[in-house]
Amino acid sequence: MGDARTGVAAVESDLHSFLVNNPEVEFFRFQWVDYSGVVMVRVLTKSFILSLDQKGQKLSTPSPILTACLIDGTLLVEDIQSGIDQMWPDWSSIRVNSYHPNTASVMCFVEEGEQEEGKAFRRCPRSRLREITQIGKTKHDIDLLVGMELEFFIIEEENGVAKPIKTVPHVYSAASLRNKYIPILEEIVQAFQKAGIIVRQFHSEGDSGCYEISTEPLPPLQSADALYFCHETIRGICAQHGLRATMFPKPFEKHSIVGSHYHLSISQTDKEDSFLAGMLASWRALAAFYQPNYDSNARVRAGERITWGVENKTASIRKIRSGHWELRGPDATANVYLALMAIITAGLTAVDNGKELKMKNATKIMFAAPLEDKEAEEMGVVDRQPRSLKEAIESLKADEVLKEAIGPEVVEKYLNVKTKEEAKMGQMVQSERRTLGMTLF
Repeated sequence: MGDARTGVAAVESDLHSFLVNNPEVEFFRFQWVDYSGVVMVRVLTKSFILSLDQKGQKLSTPSPILTACLIDGTLLVEDIQSGIDQMWPDWSSIRVNSYHPNTASVMCFVEEGEQEEGKAFRRCPRSRLREITQIGKTKHDIDLLVGMELEFFIIEEENGVAKPIKTVPHVYSAASLRNKYIPILEEIVQAFQKAGIIVRQFHSEGDSGCYEISTEPLPPLQSADALYFCHETIRGICAQHGLRATMFPKPFEKHSIVGSHYHLSISQTDKEDSFLAGMLASWRALAAFYQPNYDSNARVRAGERITWGVENKTASIRKIRSGHWELRGPDATANVYLALMAIITAGLTAVDNGKELKMKNATKIMFAAPLEDKEAEEMGVVDRQPRSLKEAIESLKADEVLKEAIGPEVVEKYLNVKTKEEAKMGQMVQSERRTLGMTLF
């Protein structure tokens, strides 16, 4: 498991079918997401794609392409090694970019060339997410689904200053849809649906220029692929209209925050309590994956208690129904493959061990009145959210159960990248980090 070669031959025909059905596509965006959460891309021509396919070759890159750079592009020279990595395109993920119809995007597995046989894909985020999903099915007969809520700001430049477009700042209000920008939102939604990503709804999200689009759930790997396609589509269509879009957690000092909530569900509801107990036990450490940016804590109540509650949107994890939770912590700076892999690993490890859910359902609305110490003790609430990326990193280092379950191949490299990133970002002023974050995310 975890090796992209497994089953690759079965989907090679997807490329040829795609080319027959989409003869206008001339450029192929080979995409992967590095350990800083940045979407990376190389654009290949159709002729080169066909040449590689005919020769049975893969696209090669310098090694280690997943962990060589920090978020600002700083090269980790001490980690560079000889050899090459290879991109294994997952042709089942290919989609035409309808806003730029002569291009298509495909997500790739990353094979690290310096790894010994059998371990070349052990650090690949997509491979590891696919693997843990397969383990859940084969070991526990658990099928997983993930639905996404995409929050974002549409931005315009005014005298060189980025600011949200001017709309009525209101949650759900019809007035917030009466503006010249709504056709752009409709174009974005139509682009999603043309690509086979089913949209449930979209609405304003409480501030000028801020919107949310929610999509139908998919298996974890396909859901993560779809999320990145959606993000790039939002940015691409906005750019064509002379605008920008950002999913950065706190893009403006005086405007709303931006999240990226995951709706996670499991098919075996008799195992839901153990799964939830596993997520809660490692939720503080998992923040290193789902809130991995230096400024991620700007959108949350840093240090709040880690809780779960039935239909309680002030809890860390909101239970919607049996086996279905809304994970309210994640933001769009996460490598979604790594974040989902780590979260699912925590849940399945607890299922393996028959872990008991001891924390009680939080019924209190905690926006205005957080849990008091006595209340927390009575409910079995132990941990708090990290107050910073540094605290999240230290929490991951301390969670031996989670580290062992994920494995050193990912954890050691991830901690190395994030530790250096935290130090580097800490040297920047907030405005510099914000500009960088709004550009990348």
